[in-house]
Amino acid sequence: MKMTFVVHGGDFRVPAGYEAEFEAVLAKALKGDGTIKVTIEPNYQKRTLKENAYFHVLCKRLSEMAGGTQEDIKEMAKAKAVHLGYPMEKDKSGNPINGDYGFKGIPSSEANIGECALLIEAVHMLASENGYYLED
Repeated sequence: MKMTFVVHGGDFRVPAGYEAEFEAVLAKALKGDGTIKVTIEPNYQKRTLKENAYFHVLCKRLSEMAGGTQEDIKEMAKAKAVHLGYPMEKDKSGNPINGDYGFKGIPSSEANIGECALLIEAVHMLASENGYYLED
């Protein structure tokens, strides 16, 4: 007895077409001890393996062109992506972690679709700023 749906914006309403199902689930849930649990969370869409692989391919290409390591390019891209809104990696106290190239970004394996797009954009920016062009 569970119901899940995505709501756009902060004005919550049961989506059209789900009213009867919602009422049935609610009535069944209230038959227990009369309480229900409501959970509100972001609609997190994890990045795909293909998107993550593309980010790593771009980092490898740029490292081969520029002469650095793939790991350095990844860290530079994450630091640049932080300025574009990519989440920062934080220590146990919740403070941002400073790396060799600025604030460290979270591991790409933890990124969602939008965040992975920021990483890809950051690699292209790094390439362009340093006179390189990464073909798709």
